[in-house]
Amino acid sequence: MNITNKTKFFYGIGFISVGIKDILYAVFVFFYFSQILGLDQIYTGSATLIAILFDAVSDPIIGSISDNYKSKKWGRRHPLMLMSAIPLGLSTYLLFTPFDNLSQFELFLWLTIFSILIRFFLTLFIVPGMSLGAELSSDYNERTVITSFRIMFTTLISPFVSLFGLVYIFIPKEGMSTGLLNSEAYPKFALFCALIMVITIIISVLGTKHTIPSLPKLNKKESISSLIKNTLTAFKMKSFRSVVFFTMMIYVAFGIGNSLTTYFLSFYFELNQNEIAIIIFSGGIAGLISLFIAPKMGEKFDKKLSVIISTILFGFFMASPYNFRLLGIFPENGSSSLLGIYLILSTIGFTFLWTSMSLAYSMMADVVDQYESITKQRHEGLFFSTMSFAYKLTVGFGYFFAGILLKLISFPTQTDINDIPTETISKLGIIGGPVLMTIYFVSILFILKYPITKDIFKEIRKKIQSK
Repeated sequence: MNITNKTKFFYGIGFISVGIKDILYAVFVFFYFSQILGLDQIYTGSATLIAILFDAVSDPIIGSISDNYKSKKWGRRHPLMLMSAIPLGLSTYLLFTPFDNLSQFELFLWLTIFSILIRFFLTLFIVPGMSLGAELSSDYNERTVITSFRIMFTTLISPFVSLFGLVYIFIPKEGMSTGLLNSEAYPKFALFCALIMVITIIISVLGTKHTIPSLPKLNKKESISSLIKNTLTAFKMKSFRSVVFFTMMIYVAFGIGNSLTTYFLSFYFELNQNEIAIIIFSGGIAGLISLFIAPKMGEKFDKKLSVIISTILFGFFMASPYNFRLLGIFPENGSSSLLGIYLILSTIGFTFLWTSMSLAYSMMADVVDQYESITKQRHEGLFFSTMSFAYKLTVGFGYFFAGILLKLISFPTQTDINDIPTETISKLGIIGGPVLMTIYFVSILFILKYPITKDIFKEIRKKIQSK
């Protein structure tokens, strides 16, 4: 199938919803429930951890349903994607509107229930959405371009949404050091985000509907026992295990860093909310840059080596502001150069993070072809439900570990920065620097075992086409 840039655009635009969910949890959710509502950090982390237990069941089931669904008009992927839109938006809004005077345990239940719902309805979109991306092209390099469009939209628009909220919705009241302490702003911002999520998903579904007749068709429906058998077969493949475990390690560190973003920027570097909004843009700018870098690196170095290079670079640059501060060579808080230097280092780090992820998802599409060459069956839904679960599982663990780490350094809740001991704040730098960088580098050990090269891929495609 010849994929135009217009089709890639409409495909990618739906993943704006994923980016908005990510930035809500990175900047607002953890801070809101911990610092505004006073929920204990262990409760906050545990809520997300519990939600992943539901993902362990829902993700492969949604993947199987997506693989086995049959509709002449809407195909296998689009019905579930469309079905996700309104419930996802509604759940996102309700997350930020808990009843007044809830106890700690009741707040914990509220966060847990709506985290489960948000993640489930996001699964309805993500799993068939990623599967659709793998089906749009069988070209080795074109797949990286498609995943780059997806990641670009995931990362590019959410900073603008965050900036709008921080400037126009999170307006500090008298006596507040930051608008993030304005509890009345959170429901308004959640409604704004929810509407964008609903609209972009619907646009994506309608904008890619024309591809349905050209997509691979269902061969035969399979039972739950077949699903288990197929999953076990997939895990026997070195290529599958390599990509999944690499992705999991990356997202563990990313989950920790994401959930502590507001803590790092507000307390460790003492940036105000407008400066935080500028820093958040580094991820969006990087997503746009990676749209061009990822395919070029994949062609020049092949995918595996490109992932290794990208991981080394993003691990170094993402952690460098914290490591440089610990070494005493980073600008002091309040310095006019701090924001600019942090922005540059963060943008470089995110550029290679998104490049690495674009290539990893493109590699998984190749693994699907390898699986088909072995079993004569295609199960994009199964494979990408595993990637979806790996993402949500490890980001969930990241939030959980973030809560534990805050407990370990005795970081208080509902406390002004001036009342927090300097030694407690300084410990945040150890988390943001050496701890996260170590996890990023360890992930490389898994991708080293990935066996598919461009030449091997060509042999796989020949075998499939000769069936």
